[in-house]
Amino acid sequence: MVEVRRAQARDCEAIARLSGEAVREAGGQAAPFEPDLVRKHGFGAQPLIEIFVAEERRNGPLIGHAIITKSFDTRHAAVTVTLCELYVRPAARGGGVARTLIAAVAQRVAELGARELIITTGVEDVTARKFFSAVGAKEAQAVVFRVNADGVQWLAAEAR
Repeated sequence: MVEVRRAQARDCEAIARLSGEAVREAGGQAAPFEPDLVRKHGFGAQPLIEIFVAEERRNGPLIGHAIITKSFDTRHAAVTVTLCELYVRPAARGGGVARTLIAAVAQRVAELGARELIITTGVEDVTARKFFSAVGAKEAQAVVFRVNADGVQWLAAEAR
């Protein structure tokens, strides 16, 4: 039976490894989510993320995780939660681990009184899209704008 729980600071190294596996599996080139960053943003004075972890057995090795962020939607005057990453090691797939993790996330969304759970995944990630559809998520069209680091610096200079 899979155990899902809120991550603890002692899990930072394993979470960083899982996140790295997820990036490599997706063929991406992302900045490494080092244990110190997991610790700072997940367990620091002002955490930006919440992490749920899955173990095959209590205190066993981590086999998956779900990472969420919280924000506030001013148009709907409600908390929103975004699932940033859901990853299960290949050897543990097909046994309901991802579904157990997303259920724990949904429980947290309800506890927060959030209006919705936003899930993002790559357009090409057919497996993820099928999974999220199977758990009741509906695809929504959105336009995403990103300002890169240089653009942030350029805009920030205007505030000076």
